Amino acid sequence: MPDSVDDASLISRARGGESEAFKLLVERYFRAAYSSAYAVLGNSSDAEEMAQETFVQVYAKLELLREPGALASWVWRIARDCALKHLRKHKRMVRVAEVPEPGGRADGADAAMLAGEENEALRDALEKLPEEMRGALLMKFWEELDYDQMAARTGLSSAALYQRVCRGLKQLREIMESK
Repeated sequence: MPDSVDDASLISRARGGESEAFKLLVERYFRAAYSSAYAVLGNSSDAEEMAQETFVQVYAKLELLREPGALASWVWRIARDCALKHLRKHKRMVRVAEVPEPGGRADGADAAMLAGEENEALRDALEKLPEEMRGALLMKFWEELDYDQMAARTGLSSAALYQRVCRGLKQLREIMESK
């Protein structure tokens, strides 16, 4: 994906009907949509579905986006709204897949089994966190955003997000150690 092409250019081209431009936007922001949905839903299958639904809505509403620089936060909020609607509709969450991780590792069968057990424990612990802490942790460690980027996306201050990450890590550690 060419990072040299800015969002404003891609949005303009996508509005003009260029499907390749919209595809690049999806590739660029899919992680943000997934992360936002996962923070609400707590399972990857539903988060994947809601991230896809997010881009259906983004495509349909692209003409309404006034500020191209706000695309990341707009996608994040649409994904969160999709996930919340999904929760209200289904009134339950079904855990079916692994916690997202930025890089896979394959050090043999034993390592894979251990990693699977660690993912299971981490997923269980993440599900016990409040949604706002889970979302902050996913943005920070899965999407690898800095606090200013997180603030731009959520509308919260960097300091507030820092506190959520710190408190979330502390609670996550406590949950993991209590097992």
